[in-house]
Amino acid sequence: MRVGDDITELVGPIGRISAFPTVDELNGFADALSAAHPDRISSTEIGRSRGGDPIREVRVGAGRQHILVFGNPHPNEPIGMATIRHLLGRMAEDDALTLGATWHFVLCVDPDGTRLNESWFAGPHTRTGVARGFYRPPAVEQPEWCFPTVWRGHPVGVPMPETKALMTLIDRTRPALIASLHNAEFGGGFFYTTGGDPEYWSALTERLVAADVPIYHGQPDAPGARTVAQGVFELPRFDTMADRLTAQGVDAVAALGGGGCRDYAARYGTAILVCELPLWVDPRIGDGSAGDRVLGDLLDATAADFRALAEVAADVLGRVSDRLSGRSPFERSVRALIAGLPGLATSRQTVPGRHRIATRGEIFVGQYDWTAMLRLRLGGMLLRMLEAECRRDGSPVLAMERDRFAAVFAGWCADVEQNAPGVPIPLERLVRIQAEAMMLAAIRLRHGLAI
Repeated sequence: MRVGDDITELVGPIGRISAFPTVDELNGFADALSAAHPDRISSTEIGRSRGGDPIREVRVGAGRQHILVFGNPHPNEPIGMATIRHLLGRMAEDDALTLGATWHFVLCVDPDGTRLNESWFAGPHTRTGVARGFYRPPAVEQPEWCFPTVWRGHPVGVPMPETKALMTLIDRTRPALIASLHNAEFGGGFFYTTGGDPEYWSALTERLVAADVPIYHGQPDAPGARTVAQGVFELPRFDTMADRLTAQGVDAVAALGGGGCRDYAARYGTAILVCELPLWVDPRIGDGSAGDRVLGDLLDATAADFRALAEVAADVLGRVSDRLSGRSPFERSVRALIAGLPGLATSRQTVPGRHRIATRGEIFVGQYDWTAMLRLRLGGMLLRMLEAECRRDGSPVLAMERDRFAAVFAGWCADVEQNAPGVPIPLERLVRIQAEAMMLAAIRLRHGLAI
């Protein structure tokens, strides 16, 4: 079996993509496919979001084994919606491309949150452009991390309506594989799996190499994740992550929300594949040469930056607290980030190997990946909150704080654009990586190989 050739042919050509599809555009695309291929494509509403948007499953194929694909489980990560659009279009035309499986594409797991990001989907795809339209819900409002589970004898995880829709689909299909499509803003590409072997893991990272996207060399963002190969990590269960965070002095339930799809689908022996891809890259991230700082000093400085960021945002909220409506999704996210930053700072200071010299790549990542990313995320949402509250209230106090913080945020953006704007990765390359990774897993599933 020549896996590489098979995957390239199965995924097919991908034309230039200049914008991510919106919720309505992807729904319209699926409707048109269903109308054109009623014998091959079916669409089912499996639930409703908190805002009343339908959570839609689009099915193609009729095989014994079921594959679930989650689009936009985090609403600021829209690569997967473009990937779903491409694969659905291909599979609608040729049944052989389903590889003998039944595919269930959940077009958008969090349509409410996605709509709050759509202002940047068409560009400009710069770090500042994305930050100005950014929204990411707190952990307890992330559908993929609200699955019910049990930790240390206590139930955790309060399923949202979107999560309940996914639970219903998982119970109905008992999937052999769930592919969850994610992306980050900056850095390298990597994958989470729940199994496999060295051949599988290297074939996954070969997708990155072929698309000229660097492999991520850092620590996994999931606490307690085990590295199985460079750029491939084992996706941990909730209890593993929670135990690790608790040992670091972090409130695990507040940080994580609840169980993930791995925890819920484990009863069916479901394999999980998570594709994590960046929108921008910078060659300095992979610089393994010795820098001019001790790692412990770097980690302490990063932790101090996190705590200072929390203090800046908390001060803003404190000055306008009596003018806020309390109903803003941006306010909930900002408050959750403020509450979580001290724990994130503590976790940075517990990284082993503190006495060695940091690499230049680690120094760059500490300043312009983690710290800058959090400034842009938190700052963008805080400014959007202030702008929305000004439109609602018109208070001079709110307007003054909006203008004051806008200048602070502009400084953070200018720093990033001058020192680490990143090189944008063509969107079609990102779609190809996700599509090829899923087809690779599906091929191996068909041949009875470990995934």
